[in-house]
Amino acid sequence: MNDGIKVFGFRSGKSYKMIPALLYYAFMAFFIGASVYGELRYYKFETMDYVLMAYKYIFFAILFFSPLIFLSDFKYRQKLPFFKKYTVGSSLIGIIIVWMFCYFMAEVNVLCMSDTWIKSRDAYSKQLRQEQEEAIKKQKEKESETTKKVSYNFETNVVSIWEV
Repeated sequence: MNDGIKVFGFRSGKSYKMIPALLYYAFMAFFIGASVYGELRYYKFETMDYVLMAYKYIFFAILFFSPLIFLSDFKYRQKLPFFKKYTVGSSLIGIIIVWMFCYFMAEVNVLCMSDTWIKSRDAYSKQLRQEQEEAIKKQKEKESETTKKVSYNFETNVVSIWEV
């Protein structure tokens, strides 16, 4: 058998495992790339914010790709507690610890961002909320214009159509 590295999701060579793993890895790469692009496009930064943002996305990458990093058959896996045993329980505990640590560190980086970044994030969020509210308001107006109520009076045998 091949002595190459066996990546989590691709170790068995079964397509019902490989396809979801490939989709997961591709979606997470797209998500991180789109998040970085969106943040750089819509937020304002000071110099230190770029460093903190890089650290934040490094921790998010470790979080999202932790199955690839910690559950694949790399040589360093034998030296990591929780991962050196190939049992589901110990691997799950190790992954949960990694997720909690990475999420905590990403949040710490967000809390350390400058006031410039925070104000631009809040302003952009407010702008998005207003645009959504306006779109909902327009949709409701459009629906109310097209909605009509039909009533029938049994005593006079009259049908009346009126707008709500």
